[in-house]
Amino acid sequence: MQHPVGQPAPRRTSTRPQRGRAVTGPQPAASFLRRPWVLGMLVVLVGVALAIGMAQGRAPTISTPAPEVGHSAPAIALATPNGTPISLADLRGQVVLVNFWATWCPPCRAEMPAIQAAYARYHDQGFTVLAVTADEDQAAVAAFVRDHQLTFPALLDPHGSVHAAYLANTLPSSFFVDRQGVVRAVHHGPMSAALLDQQLAALLPQP
Repeated sequence: MQHPVGQPAPRRTSTRPQRGRAVTGPQPAASFLRRPWVLGMLVVLVGVALAIGMAQGRAPTISTPAPEVGHSAPAIALATPNGTPISLADLRGQVVLVNFWATWCPPCRAEMPAIQAAYARYHDQGFTVLAVTADEDQAAVAAFVRDHQLTFPALLDPHGSVHAAYLANTLPSSFFVDRQGVVRAVHHGPMSAALLDQQLAALLPQP
């Protein structure tokens, strides 16, 4: 008897029962699931699913939020070249300029006099600056601060964790944080004295 090409030939069924084996229909699903190896596989699959779900559920809590305007500024806890620890949380109640820079960055060097002038002018009104650098050479940072007569804190971020938290992929990058710790403005590139005055005029009067 011929069968179409590409299709298996029909299986022959026997009417004689095999010795020691009852002739029955398909086994129920419950009987199949009672097999030890099937239960083992189900336990493994459930465990993998739970592990993936827990990992996905934890991701939002361990990841650092992006520094978006209107949202809380990511935490900063770093030290100056002489080892003095400074935290952004300790500055709550002040307007803070978080400035990302490097000693080898020409635009960063160009804007430093304007930042220092703004700090000197508005510090008594509750304005401060955190100048965060990824430079690993403490001596070079200390020399830069001394040579440019900077009186605001320069903070070392040798592992780049704070740069990553603020998504500071370009230098200089500046984030204006209000007295409640909320990001109110973001600026990439060197800042002028006029831009600084404009931003601070809007933020400093706020209680």
